[in-house]
Amino acid sequence: MIQGAYLVLLSIAGCFGQDDFATLQEMLDHNVERYKLIGVDVGAFSANGEWLLRGQSGERVYQEGTPISDKDMFIMGSAGKSMTSTMAARVVAQGFINWNTTTKEIFHDTGLFDVHESYWPSTLEQFISHGSGAPGLDVVVDEYYDMVDYIFNKTSWEADFDNRPARVFLSKTLLENEVTVPQGTYLYSIGGFTVAGTMLELATGKTYEQLMMEELFEPLGMDGCGFGPTTTDPSLPPVQPWGHLGDQWGVNIAAVTPGPYANVASPMIPDGGLHCNLDSWNNYLAMHLREDEDFLPKDIWEYIHNPITQNFYGFGWMFDSSNPLTGKTLNHGGTDGHNFAQCFLIPRFGVGINIGLNQAGVMSQGSLQGAGFGKVLEWVGTHMLGKEIGAELRKIAEDTMYDDSLPH
Repeated sequence: MIQGAYLVLLSIAGCFGQDDFATLQEMLDHNVERYKLIGVDVGAFSANGEWLLRGQSGERVYQEGTPISDKDMFIMGSAGKSMTSTMAARVVAQGFINWNTTTKEIFHDTGLFDVHESYWPSTLEQFISHGSGAPGLDVVVDEYYDMVDYIFNKTSWEADFDNRPARVFLSKTLLENEVTVPQGTYLYSIGGFTVAGTMLELATGKTYEQLMMEELFEPLGMDGCGFGPTTTDPSLPPVQPWGHLGDQWGVNIAAVTPGPYANVASPMIPDGGLHCNLDSWNNYLAMHLREDEDFLPKDIWEYIHNPITQNFYGFGWMFDSSNPLTGKTLNHGGTDGHNFAQCFLIPRFGVGINIGLNQAGVMSQGSLQGAGFGKVLEWVGTHMLGKEIGAELRKIAEDTMYDDSLPH
């Protein structure tokens, strides 16, 4: 039924080609050059994981010449938050912890550290749904700079490095103080997902990295995903895409040399420290579209595919049901400041889109790169599902990127 509806829309969509490009590759090559997008990998897929559209354009390092390949990895940033949440769902399903397990139970009552009384009711599901009361970026930067220094000084990307002590330190630092907002109030937190990761580590006796490998990456064949930077190798030619900084006009563009401190601190991987290539990301996203009951029970799928906080956010997803044509959509973008990733799921039609870029200028409102990103996303959406839906997906992405209170 879903596949039939998609095929009908695909035939209609062909009549509404945006900008009159004959192929996806032609569109990508034009927009990468015209809008200084540097490097792009984009795909549209069905619930069974089949690529419906897929293409790359541009280069790993600006003006260096090594092209983007279909196996290149991109920084997920906060687009990986739903992966942390899905791993948590697997741990909940196995009975190690409950969605309503509190910080008081995990940290305070066990004597690990004292939790401020205002945080006692904050639950696992609230920390992965931005409704726990944990602080946003402004408070973390202004009041917790010692904690930020500490976790970067404790950063390591060695495969067997144990980040648990630093995660406990981060959790203690945040939770020993009063909540920033009441529980249930949406506030895009910095560190909230890491507190959740710490709760899962304590409940299972395993590291977050072990849990992600055992519960997500290995079962879903996500061998193109990992932790931290896509590479720490600064040599040329580049072995993976490098991130880039630039001005609003795309005139001054600088590559960010890879290194251990070029992205997120390793204790904060649960918040935004994953990377993936598009094939592995597809494996994960397509599984969400088909809600595979061999992976999660039906009731848990239903639970994590609905918002928890203020009717629009939950479990690493932004939910939007405002357009009756698309029905409910799930989306999330993510950045580390010099890379960007975005995904959309449209369950009504059983299709999704994912895109990785090695620059984050797309997040600057009115920027040349932002306009180019919008063109690419709208073209893909239009050629999948028609002009109106293509425009709607672009609008959702831009509304999210340019509102500092929303996820990115």
